[in-house]
Amino acid sequence: MPLFALSSALLRCASVVRRAPQPMAISRAAMAVLASATLALGGCGGGDSSSNATREQAAAKPANDVEAYRFLQQASFGPTPTQVARLKSVGYGPWIDEQFDAQPALTHLQTVEASAVAKARSAGPSPDDIIYSWWTHALRDEQAQLRHRVAFALSEIFVISINNVGNGRTVASYMDMLTQKSSGNYRDLLEGVAMHPAMGQYLSHMANVKADGTGRVPDENFAREVMQLFSIGLYDLDDSAQPKLVNGKHVESYNANDIKGLARVFTGFSWMRPASKTGLPWWKCFWRWSECSDPDVQDISPMQGYAEAHEAGVKQFLGASVAAQGTPDPQASLRVALDTLAKHPNTAPFISRQLIQRLVTSNPSNAYVADITRTFRQSNGNLRAVVKAILLHEEARHPAAASLYSYGKLREPVLRMAHLLRALPHTSERYTASGAVYYAAIDTSDAASSLGQTPMRSPSVFNFFRPGYRPPQSTIAAEGLVAPEAQIATETTALGYANFVSNILESGWGEWNGTTHRNDVQFDFSPWLGKATTPPDLIDAIATLMLGHPLGGAARTTAITAIDGMPRTTEANKRQRVQAAVLLVAVSPDFMVQQ
Repeated sequence: MPLFALSSALLRCASVVRRAPQPMAISRAAMAVLASATLALGGCGGGDSSSNATREQAAAKPANDVEAYRFLQQASFGPTPTQVARLKSVGYGPWIDEQFDAQPALTHLQTVEASAVAKARSAGPSPDDIIYSWWTHALRDEQAQLRHRVAFALSEIFVISINNVGNGRTVASYMDMLTQKSSGNYRDLLEGVAMHPAMGQYLSHMANVKADGTGRVPDENFAREVMQLFSIGLYDLDDSAQPKLVNGKHVESYNANDIKGLARVFTGFSWMRPASKTGLPWWKCFWRWSECSDPDVQDISPMQGYAEAHEAGVKQFLGASVAAQGTPDPQASLRVALDTLAKHPNTAPFISRQLIQRLVTSNPSNAYVADITRTFRQSNGNLRAVVKAILLHEEARHPAAASLYSYGKLREPVLRMAHLLRALPHTSERYTASGAVYYAAIDTSDAASSLGQTPMRSPSVFNFFRPGYRPPQSTIAAEGLVAPEAQIATETTALGYANFVSNILESGWGEWNGTTHRNDVQFDFSPWLGKATTPPDLIDAIATLMLGHPLGGAARTTAITAIDGMPRTTEANKRQRVQAAVLLVAVSPDFMVQQ
């Protein structure tokens, strides 16, 4: 639908909700709709907590729909009436346990294989099938919402991208690995990441060979990133993930020699050698020559260590050492390296803080991070215990314990979209087709006409945005705070998002169906057509559906005024009024900021 000349109304609606002191020194137009959302993150927060409070939260139930909605924004891809009712019935702790105990209805691998068959892809699943699968699981797998939500958080820490790993089966199996290990041990997760062929290809340590004495040295790419991004970070940290200072300066957590030592560890790993190929020379399987190619197995199986290509000499890194090996033993070297990284004092706070950021708030208090660090260590890195502690923490459940000025996070575009789709009744012709198990979703990377983000399509190993990002020339930066998602919030993405939501509400979303002549996903606005002629009732109903509560006073007034100025006589007019109400809520800071 066109914007009905609502652009100014949208901006007014967005600008009056939770107005905070103006943090940006850049132009208002540059942030457009998303600027006002970022404003809500502009101060400093904090709060006390205790293990007793966490135990009390585990036994607690949401007192109302508002509390249930808050929790489900953090722990799922968006509240639904079914999940709200279940959460209110069983309480926070049991709901978390139910979700972690449940297995996904289908794996990503099963989904992409089914969609590839439906699409008659003779070469097997493609990157498009990954997009189908991600959206299908996020929107439809009710019993494992938390697993999928945590797996998505992990995918933004342990990043691979379909831009670089084009094999759909390999990426799907990586997503399944993250989903399965989302409730397991961090050390096992790290090994799953390091040995997966998707990561091996993405960070180039697959088929990494030992030095040959003529100038060739092991590839150092994964050795660097496994420390910087996947475990210990750049600087020595205290338990609240704050850098330790010596003479006022940060202390680097690793150096060039540590990278070289770890690079020697990650030599000799390549494609798994199928049992039927053991009679072939090792190098044919290491390089996956045609004689030793079995895609059905190799594309989804952990990499195998080949002694012939593994460095046998001494390997030293991070204070640990692997002694010279008479017979090269890649698995023994790997075990020492991963044990060292998992037990490093930085790892617990480094990973804990990022998980808090991905699930709850961009600027957790030092006490919050330290509490989760303690849980991480006491549970030996058990991610189920860590996630449960994050979600049940006093600062997550009762943000009044922190400063509301900084509490929360700007929601990244795909999470907003998932929430919108889960909130609004809709159909997917492909999902409901005979034998189909997937949404015909499409790439949403274009910033001008879509979301500016596609799941599993990060532009680099540093994710779509960095955990320490500070908007330049802003109060957020001046106060030492971060707003990671603001890194992809620009004038283009702000206006692109508003137009995108407007367009999909009118025309639907997803692949074009040449038979029905419409997009795959179509929305059903019939439940609200009866309220279309009374704007106050309409905007309250839509806001409560999407947020669990009405819009704030000034934003509500602006929305009512905008809708009241629209035509109302025909059924088409009424539908457009409902669409406008959804759009006004979807661009409001109440929706774009998770608090």
